[in-house]
Amino acid sequence: MNPTFLKSFVALAELGSFQAAAARIDIAQSTLSQHIKKLEEALGAPLIQRSHSGSRLTDAGLRLLPHAQQVLTSTQRAQAAVLSESLKIGCSGNIASYFMPDALASFLKQTSSQMQWEVIAAPNPRVAQMLLAGEIDIAAMEWPISHPAVTVAPWISDEMIVILPPNHPFAARDAITFAELKTLRILGGERGSGTGTLLTEALGPQAEDLDTIGNVGSTEAVKRGVAAGLGASIVLETAVRSEIASGSLAIARLEGMHLEKQLFIAQVTSKAQNGPAARLFKFLLERD
Repeated sequence: MNPTFLKSFVALAELGSFQAAAARIDIAQSTLSQHIKKLEEALGAPLIQRSHSGSRLTDAGLRLLPHAQQVLTSTQRAQAAVLSESLKIGCSGNIASYFMPDALASFLKQTSSQMQWEVIAAPNPRVAQMLLAGEIDIAAMEWPISHPAVTVAPWISDEMIVILPPNHPFAARDAITFAELKTLRILGGERGSGTGTLLTEALGPQAEDLDTIGNVGSTEAVKRGVAAGLGASIVLETAVRSEIASGSLAIARLEGMHLEKQLFIAQVTSKAQNGPAARLFKFLLERD
């Protein structure tokens, strides 16, 4: 399938108008019509149903659309790779928000290339999938990928602390006991972060005694929920530095216990010798 024809098809599918689609990709309307006709002939199926009110996809067109979009995305990435260096970084939500920005800024300052880069935030399991599928060049996660084709290294670690509303009775305490932690309603954040595993390793079967009332999707949502009085939570200390400074959240540690989460970086081993991902991988390990 000709990528030029697919480009015309996707524009028409998204805009529903031959005139608007032709204007978007800067070709004549008659040329766009020829592209669609040739694509339909090549595939042996009608893709567009034309009417006075506009154009819409046939069933065959609907089935083609996601594949056409994927081909165009791959084509664009291939062109970018040839014309200039590019870097796609997949991160868990916590790492994308609180750890990667400063590290990436430092890395970009030391490179002279006009690199195109993108940070994609996703749950940890999805980040692993994207790395193995070649959708990203390097991954930064809250647990290590175990796969023979992947090189993984510990990156940095951060302490896990209890956060509380500023007016909570425990707010003035430096530490609370596990028995006191069990009296709190615990808000969970991003699924697949490995925090539950960390607590189980540290607390053993007692971890099941925690009153976890639900997940709210992200650490930012957790912080807002705790500040609003919905409960308490256990989060990375780096994630709440600004709230600690402003007094909008109170923190406490677990008495007699040090909870620390190790963060990891990973890349496909076959790509680990050169290129911007390999340089970033090395930079992160040397920096932290």
